[in-house]
Formats: sequence, structure tokens, C-alpha cells
Amino acid sequence: MESIREQQIEALKTADDYLGRLIPAMEQVCSEIKGEMQEDTLDFLLQVIEGFNFMIETYNATRDIVNEPEPLINDDELEKTVGILSEGFSKKDYAAIADELSADIVPFLKVFKAAAAQKTA
Repeated sequence: MESIREQQIEALKTADDYLGRLIPAMEQVCSEIKGEMQEDTLDFLLQVIEGFNFMIETYNATRDIVNEPEPLINDDELEKTVGILSEGFSKKDYAAIADELSADIVPFLKVFKAAAAQKTA
């Protein structure tokens, strides 16, 4: 039977691979929202958010490994960021959503990807 740590390492391998695709997609949807929205931009945004939610779940399951030996991700800041994003969705303020994705979520995902790559190397 696999230990929890082995399962967490496997989850981080998956996250590293997935984030390699999610981060560029998130950057693209932000540029579409801030620039010229396409007819499928909102659908694309929802897919990106589903991916982000998957990465939040993965982070939550692996946070002890990610943040050892020292914290890389501030959970309180991440929670605040998710709240701001949620508020943007409730108001359908897509510009605010794109700003939050660019300013806080993409940087979080990049740190998470770097940590996942380092812990699984």
C-alpha cells in the first residue's frame, strides 16, 4: 500500500504537468478579457477556473510537502485571492477577474509548479 507521502508526490507530478498547460491558458484568457474577447472567451474562462479549482484541491492535499522546509505559499493570502475571484464572478466583473488572475493566481500557480517540479525531481 502506498504511503500518503508517495500519493502526495504522485499528485505533485500530475500538478507539475497540468500546470504546464494551465498557466499559459490562464494567461491567454486574461489577455482575451483585457483585449478583444472572443465568442468563446467566457467558456474558456470557466474551463480555466475549473482547472484552477483542481489545482487548489491538489495544493490542499500536498501543502505540507510544498511548504517544507519553509512556507512558499501563504494560505491566508490564497484564501483572500479566491474570495476576490469569487466576488468578481458574482458581479460578472470580468475585468476584475482577469486582474486577479494575472496579479495573484498566476503567480501562485507558478510557485506551486516550481515547488511541484522541485519536490518530484
